[in-house]
Amino acid sequence: MRQVGFLSKRDQAERFADFLRAGGIRCSIDTGNDGYRIWVQEDDDVASAKEEMPRFLAEPDHERYRNASRIVKARMIEEQLRREEVQANTINLSERWQRSGSENSPITFGLIAVSILVVIMTGLQPKRNDPFVSQLWFSTDGTFRQILSGEVWRLISPIFLHFGLMHIVFNLMWTYQFGLQIEPRRGSFRFLTMVLTIAAASNFAQFWFHGQRLNGMWFGDPWFGGMSGVVYGLFGYIWIKGKLDPATGFGLPQQTVAMMLIWHVLCVAGIIPNVANWAHGIGLVAGMTIAAGGTLVRPLLRRR
Repeated sequence: MRQVGFLSKRDQAERFADFLRAGGIRCSIDTGNDGYRIWVQEDDDVASAKEEMPRFLAEPDHERYRNASRIVKARMIEEQLRREEVQANTINLSERWQRSGSENSPITFGLIAVSILVVIMTGLQPKRNDPFVSQLWFSTDGTFRQILSGEVWRLISPIFLHFGLMHIVFNLMWTYQFGLQIEPRRGSFRFLTMVLTIAAASNFAQFWFHGQRLNGMWFGDPWFGGMSGVVYGLFGYIWIKGKLDPATGFGLPQQTVAMMLIWHVLCVAGIIPNVANWAHGIGLVAGMTIAAGGTLVRPLLRRR
C-alpha cells in the first residue's frame, strides 16, 4: 500500500477515492491532524492514481468525479442487497433442512417412541421374570434355543430395555441427534436396515462375549439392554463417513467425537461400571464398517 496524494477537505478526499474505486483501483483514506491521505493498495495502480491527482486538484467539482461517487454508492447499495438476499436464502435453506430432517425421520422417532413405551410398561428396572420383559431379553436361558426356534426379534428387542433415567435420556438424546443426521440423507429404509444390523451385531456380541462356561457348556449373558450399541454404531457411521466422504454432508464436532470415545474408554476401563461394553464396541465397529464399506466399494462398482 502506497500514498498517492494528500487533500485538506474530507468531501474532496472521498470524491477522489470514489473516482479511483469506480475505475477498479482499490484505495483507502487515512485521516490525520492536517488532512486526508489517499492510499492505493496495489503497486500497479500507483502511477495511474498519481497521474489523476493533479487533474482532480484542478477541477475537484468536475462532473466525472461527481458521477464516480454516484456510481460507487450505487454499487455499494447493490452489493448490500445481494448480501441480504444471499443471507435470506441461506436462512431459508437451513430452516427447510431442519423441517425436512424432522419430517423425513419416522424411524428415528419410532425408535424413541417404542423405547419410551417399553419403559412405561416395564419401568426403569425391568424384572427378569416379568412375562412381557421375558419376551424382550436376548435369551432367558443363556442359549440360542429361542432365537433358533423362530423368536428372531430377540436379536433386536434388547435395545428397547433401559435401566435408569440417565440411561434412557442419554441413549434417546443421541439417537435423536444422530438419527436426524443420517435418516433424511440415506432414507428411512436404509436407515432402518443400518439400525437392525448394528443392533443384531452389538446384541450378539454382548450376549456371547460376556458369557461364561458352565459344566463344559458355554452360556451367554442375556441380562442387558439399551440403545447405546446402536448409538455408538450411528456415531461411528457419521464419524467415518464424514472423514472419507465429506461431500455427503456428514460430520461431527471434535468435542462430540472426543466425548464419545473417552466415555467408551472409561467404561471399558471399569471406571464407569455396569455397562454393556461389548455392545458399545461392536456397535461402533459395525457403524464404521458400514460407512467405510459404502464409501470404498462404490468407486469399484462404478469401474465395472
